[in-house]
Amino acid sequence: MVELVPEPKKHLALDTDWASAMVAVGSFLVFAFLGTGTIWMTLRGTLPVPKVEWSTPILAAVIIYIAIRVPDKFIKVVCFVFVVGPVSRMLLWLVHASADTQLVNAIFTRWIDSGLYLSICVYILFWFKTKVTHV
Repeated sequence: MVELVPEPKKHLALDTDWASAMVAVGSFLVFAFLGTGTIWMTLRGTLPVPKVEWSTPILAAVIIYIAIRVPDKFIKVVCFVFVVGPVSRMLLWLVHASADTQLVNAIFTRWIDSGLYLSICVYILFWFKTKVTHV
């Protein structure tokens, strides 16, 4: 007589440490809120046109420095997309562009930023998919 041994049930396992997983979940929530909030406020027209201040060139320089120093290609692309807003604002300020041009630029850069925020959310979901295994 053959003995029937039940097969062990498969369980999900996380192929990374819990701290990294929690940072990823927190980052997902932050970027999801940033993306949806930026889209919502852009559609409603409640965000003002950002002005060029003393911190704008410093912010652009820091983002460019991070993009140059970090070896990961994904982070480089994200940094270069983030720097589009401050650099375009500075260029429009230097050429004394009209208020309408600055408004169109602000709307355009907000859509770029919101697309980037939601792209980061998709990347985090992909990262989780690669880290979850059946054992």
